[in-house]
Amino acid sequence: MGDDPGGVIKKRVMKTIQSMKHLRTSIAVSVLALGTAALGISKVEQPTRTFTADQNAKVDGVIISKEGTSLKVRGDDDAIGTIDLTNTTKIQLKKGFLRGKTAMDANALVPGLHIQAQGRGNEKGELVADKVIFDPNSMRASKQIDTRVAPVEARTGALETRAGTLEGRAGQLENRAGQLETAQKQTEQQVGQVQTQVGQVKTSADQANQGVVDVNGRVTNLDNYDTKESVTVYFKINSATLSPEAKKDLDDLAAKALNEKGYLVEVAGYADKTGTLSVNQALSQRRADAVINYLQQNGNIPIHRILSPAGMGISHEAADNNTAAGRKLNRRVEVKVLVNQGVIGGSNQPSSANSNPPNR
Repeated sequence: MGDDPGGVIKKRVMKTIQSMKHLRTSIAVSVLALGTAALGISKVEQPTRTFTADQNAKVDGVIISKEGTSLKVRGDDDAIGTIDLTNTTKIQLKKGFLRGKTAMDANALVPGLHIQAQGRGNEKGELVADKVIFDPNSMRASKQIDTRVAPVEARTGALETRAGTLEGRAGQLENRAGQLETAQKQTEQQVGQVQTQVGQVKTSADQANQGVVDVNGRVTNLDNYDTKESVTVYFKINSATLSPEAKKDLDDLAAKALNEKGYLVEVAGYADKTGTLSVNQALSQRRADAVINYLQQNGNIPIHRILSPAGMGISHEAADNNTAAGRKLNRRVEVKVLVNQGVIGGSNQPSSANSNPPNR
């Protein structure tokens, strides 16, 4: 007989080893791609703003990171500059219209906060801040963002760890190939099981790579908001009392808002030109407060979801204040439901709006 069982098994094993080497090469390429994607966020180049030494300068923008007493701030032109805080830097919170400012400490400066900073440049091209100012609305929004940035950053670290684990599993597969070379009695069924495991590792690598891309998109959208719902309610002359129609509109808005994720409610009250400026300013604030109270007490909107109500007086006319019809449209409160794009994964669902003009 010319059959050689031992030789046949050896040929099968050598063929299996060669296949495992090709598979390991594919896995190494996938792991390298995953590592590159995981570092993609940090490698995106951003324009840099520098400040001339010993010259006064101002900057308006959003804090994108904080390390000790150093802030990275992205301005309206997307350029990123470095702001240095000192023991003499004044950090102030605007109280609102004609209410002055409140002193704050550096702990209030968190990522997502929109600030105004002024100071002098240093030799490093950084701005040494004399004063940093921000408003309550931005502070509330930044806190919402800050509570979500930490989990997203943690997920990025977990994905990078997973990439290392996958590379380790590739090494384990190579060791198993060596065992197959010395174990000539390895069966075709066992080889099939190894190939299945390699396929699972490649699938896991692809899923982890997609996860890094998704995280990158969500971080980019953390300071972007969409108006998902809006409504305008109207008032009688010198009145801050909600009409039945206004209550119905607010009930509908609250029901829709409770179905959203990561939402905030913005409320702005207005008045017509009837009366003095001070009276109209106070009246517009009372109207905004009336809407806030109704949303909290009857619409079940949590307090932390509502930005500070703003009384805007006679500013931002909706119609001509010189006519009775126009003044009706100016006695109003505008309510918007804002949804954070980063929290909902950057979905581009169309926004809806509801604005019913007064029928009085």
